[in-house]
Amino acid sequence: MKIQVVKDYTTNFEGDVYTIDLSRKFEGFETGDLICYACPFSPAMPLQLELAIRADGSLIFRSWRFVDGEGNHYLHTRELSEADCKGIQTPFIPTEAQTDTVNGLFSGRIKFEGLKLAVGSTLQRICPIDLQREEKLIGEKIYLA
Repeated sequence: MKIQVVKDYTTNFEGDVYTIDLSRKFEGFETGDLICYACPFSPAMPLQLELAIRADGSLIFRSWRFVDGEGNHYLHTRELSEADCKGIQTPFIPTEAQTDTVNGLFSGRIKFEGLKLAVGSTLQRICPIDLQREEKLIGEKIYLA
């Protein structure tokens, strides 16, 4: 089954229509995947996208699923940063490529299949944003709210 989202002032994707394939297959798991999720069309549609950022920085589709409530518009992870770890939990150590991908998602330099994803705080704790570098790469000032 497919759903089409028509562009309006709340959506941020390339083109006028974004097509979501609810029957799309999971693209696999590799050790070192940084698993992330967001509801990019929230609050209008509580549909959560789950993806992985591979060790090489590539983005891999995992799933679309409906969630209860609005869902979070920002891209988050359940992985823990070193600052979040207590006791015997092991922190997630990102590769440089994963950090670059998170930075690119933050600035809009990188999109997931035409969809711009806003990077949330849990992901930023694991992969800190280098704002000055991103501004140089995209050639414009990034304004923070």
